[in-house]
Amino acid sequence: MSEDVVKGEIRKDYITGSRVIFAFSRDKRQRDFKNEEVTSNAKDCPFEYGKENLNKTIKLVGNPWKLRLIYNKYPIVNEEIIHYKNSNFLRRYSNYGHSYVIIDTPNHLQKFHEIEENILQRWFNLIIDTENTTYSDKRIKQVCTFKDSGSISGGSLYHQHTQIIGFTFISPIIKKEINIIKNNHQKCILEEALKKEKERVLIENKNAIAFAPYGSRFRGHSIIMPKRHIDYVGRLDRAEIKSLVKFIKTILAKNDKIFDKHSYNLIFHELKGSKELHFYIEITPRFSNIGSAELSGLYINPLTPEEYTKIFNETD
Repeated sequence: MSEDVVKGEIRKDYITGSRVIFAFSRDKRQRDFKNEEVTSNAKDCPFEYGKENLNKTIKLVGNPWKLRLIYNKYPIVNEEIIHYKNSNFLRRYSNYGHSYVIIDTPNHLQKFHEIEENILQRWFNLIIDTENTTYSDKRIKQVCTFKDSGSISGGSLYHQHTQIIGFTFISPIIKKEINIIKNNHQKCILEEALKKEKERVLIENKNAIAFAPYGSRFRGHSIIMPKRHIDYVGRLDRAEIKSLVKFIKTILAKNDKIFDKHSYNLIFHELKGSKELHFYIEITPRFSNIGSAELSGLYINPLTPEEYTKIFNETD
């Protein structure tokens, strides 16, 4: 392997137009799962108290710490710019960017919804600070914040953590969402949806709402959003953060009761500076790996959002 691609690169798939990130350090990650069973313990975990020297710490929240921001030891992108010569057909780019991890709790076995509300409110504030720092690099076009929890979520470690990655391009899903809004005469899709999703509302208060979308791609799929139109997490006010924390905790706790052991993804949909995009969080429970249908752009869901809403609202 040549020296200039040791840390990775981005190539363009000429068939679909997709960007493919080749991140060569990812296979070195510790893997804690066998199916949904955890195969490691706190003794082996690099995120525990007393192992701070294993990862470069950027910020600690609390004393002793309750949240810890670190550089990702096995990043998807890296802070090194490489310039490539490209043909019109075969194209590759530097995978420059910023990659951070928040360790959500010092407790190895604590589930995310079990973390205290005041700590999760500080978790939001730490995300906001980190995103703003990342956006201060003018080369960064989009910051992606997400959680991969469980064996088939894409995550490798059991210990609860959140990733924040700054990219020099805008992801295809965000581009698609913005184009849909533009084709809808610039009307916000989510604000229109709220008028039509009444029978699929999971939780609601004056600041925020959570619902199971009509075309749910996954079983138990939910969307959580502030009612106020904002573009990214940094615009949230204190009352909205409190509401979102409560909604996330409630949905994850109820999903645990409804579905038992399962993986899930929690993803922030946002783009700083976008007039069109309405910030929201989606939670997608995962019960199987992506199959041929999904790779073809089709989703198969055995549970309607109406049935999920019914079960959700009947679950204490």
